[in-house]
Amino acid sequence: MGISRRCLGCHESDSTENLLRCVARDDQVVVDEKEREPGRGAWVHRNQECLSQSLQRRAWSRALKTGASLDCSALDNLSRSPDLAKTRLNG
Repeated sequence: MGISRRCLGCHESDSTENLLRCVARDDQVVVDEKEREPGRGAWVHRNQECLSQSLQRRAWSRALKTGASLDCSALDNLSRSPDLAKTRLNG
């Protein structure tokens, strides 16, 4: 079982196995599939509801502690995917 982290969407703690880790790269939020990218990471459940909630709240800039606003278009596209749990997205 993975380490417990808090989801940016629903604010519930869960195992990292059930969450996506995302990091900021060049003013964009990207999914860190291997969970090895350097820098601060933020976590969200692998479902449309949590991903959409995190985007509506504009939680990513605060969670990743970036001064600038981040481009979350990759996450927005991912939130619309019908197979979100199976989707692989390279950052």
